[in-house]
Amino acid sequence: QLEKFNSIPDALVTKQNGVWNKTSTEEYIAQSNTISRALIRMGIQKNDKIAIISSNNRTEWHIMDIGVLQTGAQTVPIYPTIGEEDYEYILNHSGSILCFVSDIEVYNKVKNIQANVPALKEVYSFNEIEGCENWTSLLTLGADTSNQDVVEDRKNNVTTQDLATIIYTSGTTGKPKGVMLSHQNIVSNVLNSSKYVSDELTQKVQAAIADLHYRVDVTARNMKIRNTKMIGVIVSSFHIIFVPQVMNGIQKYASEHGYQILFYSSDFS
Repeated sequence: QLEKFNSIPDALVTKQNGVWNKTSTEEYIAQSNTISRALIRMGIQKNDKIAIISSNNRTEWHIMDIGVLQTGAQTVPIYPTIGEEDYEYILNHSGSILCFVSDIEVYNKVKNIQANVPALKEVYSFNEIEGCENWTSLLTLGADTSNQDVVEDRKNNVTTQDLATIIYTSGTTGKPKGVMLSHQNIVSNVLNSSKYVSDELTQKVQAAIADLHYRVDVTARNMKIRNTKMIGVIVSSFHIIFVPQVMNGIQKYASEHGYQILFYSSDFS
């Protein structure tokens, strides 16, 4: 759908080594498709589970999330601050076969318990970590577009009732419990919340909507993740996209109209 809408040059922005790196709408879609192609070449099947653990907000999280979901598999986001015992339990309970981590601290915790998680085949990192496979290896593996038709077929066969994610509780009252959310579960929350966004902001965001065209786009799932920066969300024909530059406008609009619900996490900056 890129031909219908103008691209946003800084749809996602992540600060790395003191520099803000921008990712455009086209780049986001292209890299998500690349990840999907790589995962399919790696043998990822529908309903496989892939864990993502990040101690900071970053573009790679969004790309991996959609790249996984497009294949019909599910992501298992895990809080970065929990202990190794909980990592071990969640990875085993979910049956995660791959795990993507943000940095050396998270990587070390996962490596310490990996031997106790027989289903976990490989750990990848977003940062460069010695001895750890980097997530960019998937961008290399998926560069060949010859299996994009398989990606499209997988996307088109994702239904509203399919499982999208398993989000685990903190485990303060016992073992962490997995909350199973379908694509419809997530999108219904966004639809019910869309009335809090002004028409002016809607028009700005609609220009950014592109691709992500399986039956129900699940980008908005990141509202559920505690360690993910909340940025602007809008819905149009069941297509959702995050647009960071409209967040201040949403906050201002909500304040002026007396709304108490703001869609951002405590670490928003």
